[in-house]
Amino acid sequence: MTLNEWRLKRSYSYRKLAKILGAGGATTIRRWCLPKEHPQSLVPSQKYMTMIVDISNGEVMPNDFYITR
Repeated sequence: MTLNEWRLKRSYSYRKLAKILGAGGATTIRRWCLPKEHPQSLVPSQKYMTMIVDISNGEVMPNDFYITR
């Protein structure tokens, strides 16, 4: 599941998710939620990746941020 799917499932705004994760702000979260192919998409650092896996109870995993071929 993507971070954006998980976020929408819980009706979290970018700002709310940023606050939960202690991330820089809504723009950072929005870029993490963009489709993998989007030129502005970002992959969270290991610190945030671990937090995302924890708060999502494993529904969002690191491989969900990468394009698999």
